[in-house]
Amino acid sequence: MGKLSKKRQIIRDGVFYAELFEFLKRELAEEGFAGVEHRKTPVRTEIVIRCTKTREVIGDNARRIRELTACIEQRFHYKPGKLQLFTDRVEKRGLSAMAQVESLRFKLLSNLQVRRAAMGIIRYVMESGAKGCEVTVGGKIKGQRAKSMTFRDGYMIKSGTAHKTFVDSAARHCYLRAGVIGCKVKIMLPSSAAEGGPGQELPDVITVIEPKTVEAQA
Repeated sequence: MGKLSKKRQIIRDGVFYAELFEFLKRELAEEGFAGVEHRKTPVRTEIVIRCTKTREVIGDNARRIRELTACIEQRFHYKPGKLQLFTDRVEKRGLSAMAQVESLRFKLLSNLQVRRAAMGIIRYVMESGAKGCEVTVGGKIKGQRAKSMTFRDGYMIKSGTAHKTFVDSAARHCYLRAGVIGCKVKIMLPSSAAEGGPGQELPDVITVIEPKTVEAQA
């Protein structure tokens, strides 16, 4: 087989990431799955799983992570030793939209009231240092009529390039007896990198610099 064109390589990598993300999202939902990244080195392919409970992902004597490695090797036809999985613990769970939307999903599956579950998520996110939070739940919440409920707190930007940088969002589906309920969580991250943000200021923040004092020459 000849060398793949750049276009086909991008498509192949995108399909690989989408399938890998979907597999890990379903397999590690209870372990607080919060994203995955893969990088290729000349020796092997490395996959880093971001989650809140790294100990459960690794398992006793690294049994669980070996099982995950074997599943991915078998599905994507990797040779033994050419794939390695790592775990990365999410330090601030309250600033991860994926972790919070999974928490909301489990609360709804345990028949907790929508308003109570959503407000619990918002309270935890705001206490973790976020600038704002928005939780949207849609579907057959009460009765046969489908409707959407949105709960907000704090500051949230909706447009522009800053929205891609500062807003972390995630969505999940909750399968109940009445039907499917959609859950979406948006978190406005703080500016400081030390607090879990992108490490840059918003474009509309104006910093006034004090003028320099110039001594008059005689």
